[in-house]
Amino acid sequence: MTIFLTIITGVLTYILAQLAMKLIIEPVHEFKKLIADISFSLIELANIYTSPGVTSIESQHAASDTLRKLASRLNSQIYLIPWYDKASKIFKLPVQKNINKASKHLIGLSNGVFESAANMGTQNGQKADNIRELLNIYMPDDEEQA
Repeated sequence: MTIFLTIITGVLTYILAQLAMKLIIEPVHEFKKLIADISFSLIELANIYTSPGVTSIESQHAASDTLRKLASRLNSQIYLIPWYDKASKIFKLPVQKNINKASKHLIGLSNGVFESAANMGTQNGQKADNIRELLNIYMPDDEEQA
């Protein structure tokens, strides 16, 4: 009987650990990966969104598509993490209000990569800074993007 209980306890422990991995740990990891992708894209595409209309139309469309997809993923990804409000505190994730604001700024950047008003590049740079702040993306003061 003791052997049977040991085996059942081991199997239950394994099942619970797998559930925690699949339902909580992996979605949090994917979300953090998404924030890293946003950080990467903000640096990679800075020359396009801070100088709207200067680069080729193809690169402007590609940048716009990338930023819009990141905004969409950011909005949708939080629904994969159960009890997001509690999980955000445990795993030090941005609060949902900040995620919504960051998503709006990403969409604004997506729309702002095309030729437009003279000060749009400055406004886009400010949006990128706001995104970094809202998502807790570290950027040393002396290395901020223009």
